[in-house]
Amino acid sequence: MTRTIIALGAIALALALAGGAWAGKRYLITSSSQVKNGALSGADIKNHSLTARDISPSVLGAFVPPGQGSTGPAGPQGPKGDAGPAGPQGPMGATGSRGPQGDKGDRGPQGSIANYEVDNGSSWALANMPLALKNANAGYEDAGVVVDLGLASHFSAISITGSGPLKDNIWITDGSEAFTPGEHSLSSTVDFSYGFDNGDGTFYMTSGPHAGQTLTVAQIDSDFAGYEAYAWVGVTSDGSSTVTGHVSSVDGTDLDSDVTLDSTTAAVS
Repeated sequence: MTRTIIALGAIALALALAGGAWAGKRYLITSSSQVKNGALSGADIKNHSLTARDISPSVLGAFVPPGQGSTGPAGPQGPKGDAGPAGPQGPMGATGSRGPQGDKGDRGPQGSIANYEVDNGSSWALANMPLALKNANAGYEDAGVVVDLGLASHFSAISITGSGPLKDNIWITDGSEAFTPGEHSLSSTVDFSYGFDNGDGTFYMTSGPHAGQTLTVAQIDSDFAGYEAYAWVGVTSDGSSTVTGHVSSVDGTDLDSDVTLDSTTAAVS
């Protein structure tokens, strides 16, 4: 017993004498129970000596960034930005196909008095001033005024006001005699188209390409497109009696013309 006590005492003394040499020793840790909380620091662990399997998942999660979450709802639409600068002009496109013909336009403004006309049965005369012809044979005669109506393609009707047995017919300028002043013989063919107003919207043509035919207003518009239309308004006689009349207006053109026929003279003033 005495020897045992002496031996332990010797060991204790040896440990005490060892001092710092003992404290500088390192020992292998084989269990977490051998380490008190907070007893180890990073300086106590050799670099690159640990792997993820050596660290608790709960501790490892603190150093690993979390996974991506679900996409959140779209935010409100922002304000419209300023318009950018205009781009360069593009090349001209190909010409498109021709469209359908439009509706017929309104009739143009009424013309003015163009000429005076008289016929004595053997010749007829056209002038831009009042005139008269002697009755040559006491046969057919007429006297009237000629008023410009505008384009034949816009012709619609002839309307007149005045007194006496006034008559009207249409002249188409498809020949120069329709508008050229002068005296002409009735033995020659009249070189322009004219026709008598039937009073029902049709005209009986006595000269030109439609001589002997009755034309409607629509046919005149179509067949004589591009020409001018005139209205002749006056009186006619067989030479056996005196006939007078007064033309006040033709298609809105104000006039003040007297037309007179008798056995001696055909006159308009």
